[in-house]
Amino acid sequence: MKNTLKILLLLTVIVMTSTANAQTGSRLTEEEKAEARARYEAYQERLNLTEKQSGKVEEINMTYFEGLGELRESNKTRFAKYREWKDLTKTRDKEMKAVLDDQQYETYKEFQSEMKEEFKEKRKNGNG
Repeated sequence: MKNTLKILLLLTVIVMTSTANAQTGSRLTEEEKAEARARYEAYQERLNLTEKQSGKVEEINMTYFEGLGELRESNKTRFAKYREWKDLTKTRDKEMKAVLDDQQYETYKEFQSEMKEEFKEKRKNGNG
């Protein structure tokens, strides 16, 4: 169960990075993949989910990733995709808040903020 959650969170990191890289046509290097795995493992340790929470978080993330996949394949405008992504993220955050305790949710939100800042920095530097 924890391995599945690890895979899902790793996929989150990879999807976020590959989405940025897709705009320039590049793929993740092995070094970037290893970095994403390490970041995910550190995040997993910080979150410290119970078995019950792990299953629920897995379900939430699967729904989120299915929505991202559909969004990526859609022919919607960039703005419409952005708005739908924001809705998906808002829904996921609401569901995560219901599953996680206060400290875990704070850790989850910190991780999301870190990823957002890293993404912005990479785009600023022309690496994403």
